[in-house]
Amino acid sequence: MQIYIVPTYNCNLRCKKCYSRKHLTKFPNYLSWNKFIDIFRFFELRYNNFSFIGGEPTIWKFINESILFLHNKDKYVTIFTNGIAPLNVMPNNLIINGNNIFNPELKNTIIRNLSFYKNNSAKIRLRFNITENFKKEIIQEAVKLSKKFADSISISILYPIENGINYGKIIFELAAKLYSESIPITISRATPFCLFTQKQRDFLISNCKLKGKCFLPTNSLVINPDGQTIQPCVELYMNHNISELSTNQPKKVFGKDLLKIKSNREIKCNTCEFYLKDVCWGGCLSYPLSDSKIVL
Repeated sequence: MQIYIVPTYNCNLRCKKCYSRKHLTKFPNYLSWNKFIDIFRFFELRYNNFSFIGGEPTIWKFINESILFLHNKDKYVTIFTNGIAPLNVMPNNLIINGNNIFNPELKNTIIRNLSFYKNNSAKIRLRFNITENFKKEIIQEAVKLSKKFADSISISILYPIENGINYGKIIFELAAKLYSESIPITISRATPFCLFTQKQRDFLISNCKLKGKCFLPTNSLVINPDGQTIQPCVELYMNHNISELSTNQPKKVFGKDLLKIKSNREIKCNTCEFYLKDVCWGGCLSYPLSDSKIVL
């Protein structure tokens, strides 16, 4: 189980399709230090993997102190960041949004920070969110940057997706080129199997950990900036209180909410061979279902 702490939904960028803005009205304030300590104490005996996500966690004034605090408690720390604001304390793992590097106004800043992290032996994972703008030249640039800076790569579709775009082909081409350079790749979120041809699916399952079935709420838990409200992932807002976890497992806390989503998937996917074999639920449960299917 990965514990995701959202210290803020504020950000120093405004990216298209980002989920943060829709949560910011519910949680406008930053996480306090005392609330952070309360969160840690609640989970410290049960879990060792803590992640900071946003918004942009590097703009939280306690981010460096919190990394140091967790390291002193022998916890594994991951930071999700857009790469704009550098950290002073290195986490165990940095997951950096690689798409922003393709923005000419941001590229030099992010490259400078990537070089800084690399020189300080940080473990870097570049994350590429696949959009309709991920053209051939972007794929080439992504591979070039990955060879220079990344220890590993994660790939996911940025929803909602545009009709008429072959996302499966884009993911496969990027993954195949990265794989040929011996760079470890993970398709980081459950992705509909029907977006890929059989050849593409086989390759991505074997080499890039492609899965079509979302494992919420057994793999992640998100704590919002109020230090009280929890949800199974950053994109699925479900109004539950952290105190519910004192007597129940996450599966029971979020069970009814997730069942409603799965029921909607069943209506649309009940004739799909992958759904019937229980290997695909139409991808991540936070994704709206797409009509873009290939299945060859």
